[in-house]
Amino acid sequence: MEKPVIKASWFGSHDYCEYKWYLENVLKEEAPILKTMIVGKEIHQIKEYEFRKIASPATMKEFLDSKKYTITKEISLRKEFSEFILVGRLDELAVDENYIYVIDDKPKAKLWLGNKRQIWAYCILVKDLIKNKYPQHANKTILAVLRDRDFDKEVWNKKFEESDIIEVISTVYRILMLLKKKIETIPNKIPGKCRACVLHKNKRCEFSSG
Repeated sequence: MEKPVIKASWFGSHDYCEYKWYLENVLKEEAPILKTMIVGKEIHQIKEYEFRKIASPATMKEFLDSKKYTITKEISLRKEFSEFILVGRLDELAVDENYIYVIDDKPKAKLWLGNKRQIWAYCILVKDLIKNKYPQHANKTILAVLRDRDFDKEVWNKKFEESDIIEVISTVYRILMLLKKKIETIPNKIPGKCRACVLHKNKRCEFSSG
């Protein structure tokens, strides 16, 4: 039987509201495309274009061997576990002599648990990549970094630890249960979140508290 694919990007939306995540990813209900989503995609593409104009071509080995602070962008990652496959597309990866920086850009970046879980999921994927293909760099410390996309400001930087892996995997197993429709969803109970949600604005959520 084909293993379910768990996307790192799910952790943010799952934490924001499990019910909304369930509607979109299990029941496959399409959410309206918002202007902010279009603008965000355009900003992302512009940043990627500007980076490519000044970037020098290099292999992953050459990148990881760098002793000075060096960045690369848009890395697709994948790791197969016994019960699922974890995938993610990382905004930015940086290295220097002693550290590997796993960086995620968010508009109006907030230190929500879902954002942390998403970055920790990327860290799991990066750690696995290095362990299996570039073990000479396995002794470097991995740092999880959240950055405000609009102000290019770092808002969180933390050493990736074993407890972070446990946090991600425990959330994955809840998501697996939801995918199999074996448990009930827990809707968001924070009115402010509901008021910002497109499902609330379109009167499509029976649990809205906004």
